[in-house]
Amino acid sequence: MDDAAAADVMKRFGKAFFSRDPAALAQVLTDDAEWHFAFGSDAPDGRVRRGVDGFLQGIAENEALFAELRFTDVVIRGIPGDQLLMTCRVEGRYRAGKAPDGTPEAFCLRGLELVTVRDGRIARKDVFWKQYRAA
Repeated sequence: MDDAAAADVMKRFGKAFFSRDPAALAQVLTDDAEWHFAFGSDAPDGRVRRGVDGFLQGIAENEALFAELRFTDVVIRGIPGDQLLMTCRVEGRYRAGKAPDGTPEAFCLRGLELVTVRDGRIARKDVFWKQYRAA
């Protein structure tokens, strides 16, 4: 996948994702799409949500967990074959009492997403963030 195709996939996905419109998400996700979060209880994969309903559930979970969450310094690169790589800076603030042990309430981390694309639609969104660890 070249960089222009990768950017197009992520632009279409971003529009559907932020609209929270199930029909729009269905147009950009495969039927078996998976979202693997940077952390969560589905070890070793973080939190895993599947399909349009799973993506909507994941969005709601993030809204409950984070008071603020924004992505800056976004760079999207196509990878030969069926994948793309997005790197970014993740800045945010957990809602009071929601931060994982050892994680400050406000944070700024580096993030990476490895996205698998099938037939122009997202089949897997695998998220990685640098993690805080208590010393």
